[in-house]
Amino acid sequence: MLWIALVRSSEGIVAPNSTIELMRDLGRPRGDMYEVAVWADILTVRGDELFCTYTVDNQAVVVPENIDAIRALAGTVTDGTESMSRTDAALDVRADFLARAPHPGQAHSPEGARS
Repeated sequence: MLWIALVRSSEGIVAPNSTIELMRDLGRPRGDMYEVAVWADILTVRGDELFCTYTVDNQAVVVPENIDAIRALAGTVTDGTESMSRTDAALDVRADFLARAPHPGQAHSPEGARS
């Protein structure tokens, strides 16, 4: 499952290298970003088309899914939602990198973040 987090140019996140620096500032190992960063201030909808700018760390975005797969194969956690909650909490997966806001549609913060 894919987790999308919003970034904003007004917060100084203006390019892919800015997201890597932000991940390092957040204490992520090697600057890994487990989410897809979408620039909120560039999102535009025209008719039935969405225009957006995003950044994906291709090596790190699969880490949460691999952790959940290992748990499933090992049988240590049999409930997928529980496994995702544990993984998201351990990796500090979030919906907004700078504000600790819950993901849209979620009543709580990072735990259980992926859907």
